[in-house]
Amino acid sequence: MRSPRRLLSITAMCLTVAVGASACGVAANDTAATVGDTTISATLVNDLVASDAFMSAMSSQALQDQREGVVDGPAARQVLSFLITSEVMSQEVQRWKAKVTDADTSEAESTIDQQAPNLRGRARDVVLRFLVDRAALQARLSEIDPSSDADMRRLYDGVPSYWDQVCITAVVVPATAVAEAHRALAGGVPLEDMESKVQGSKVAALAKQCLPRQYLPEKLRAAIAKAATGKLVGPVADVFDGDDAVVFFRVQSVKVVSFSDAATELRQLVQSIAQQGVSAWLNLKANSDVVVDPRYGSDVEVGQQGLTVLAPAVPLGTPAATGAAPVSEGGSAGGSAGSAGATP
Repeated sequence: MRSPRRLLSITAMCLTVAVGASACGVAANDTAATVGDTTISATLVNDLVASDAFMSAMSSQALQDQREGVVDGPAARQVLSFLITSEVMSQEVQRWKAKVTDADTSEAESTIDQQAPNLRGRARDVVLRFLVDRAALQARLSEIDPSSDADMRRLYDGVPSYWDQVCITAVVVPATAVAEAHRALAGGVPLEDMESKVQGSKVAALAKQCLPRQYLPEKLRAAIAKAATGKLVGPVADVFDGDDAVVFFRVQSVKVVSFSDAATELRQLVQSIAQQGVSAWLNLKANSDVVVDPRYGSDVEVGQQGLTVLAPAVPLGTPAATGAAPVSEGGSAGGSAGSAGATP
């Protein structure tokens, strides 16, 4: 996560979350990312970045010519974001047994013909798959019946990590106000009241709303794992990339929510999906299933606008493994990475 103001703004619908990328489980030398057991190849990413028609469809304007043998970093992340979203949707179409209709296919082909008439070959197939799967999954998710045990069980089983939760009170404090925070806490100020007592601090979580541990920043998860229940912990530094704010927290309890105890949260998920469509469900699935090769990105961030692969934590441009072009950091990730949640 990039901003402390977004720490733990995870509601039961999890509209803003992040997944730490890891080399663990990414062994193939032509791997850009994995979604569950499926590999998204670096070769496919590179081929699509090199396609002017595909990139025009993605961003509504052609990117500058790439240097020969080099893939521009923001462009590669934009394409990879799209491919990850597409693969997550495809897997969910199968898991939910969503029906792909002839009407879905015809509408998708018409959309491509109107908006991206120059798409050919594999690039067209990739976009067609995205549009068809999105329509089919949206239709199936819109039919989820909260009174159906089968639907609720499928919803529950779809994101097992979501139910491993921690109930904490957490406050984000600017590094410049750590001493002030210590004085307030020593004077008996409750953690949940710190926001009104320490300038610039922000109550980020209250124990009454438990949060999925996997969706928290890695450094915070590690601190939580070592924390004794009821004990004040902090300041925890280096929780946020590029920000020196710290976190004070207290764990009230940890729990794995059983299916029988998840009824309220499952209803909230159904409501979120009904209001926001397929993206609300993809937000959760991306956190459970996606791992990005560190050559391509440091995190996968899922927000209200869709899924985005963030820039790598280490400089790019190092020699790539056989089968994948090297990646060059041709600008910031935020400007041109875009959102894979949008129609290309």
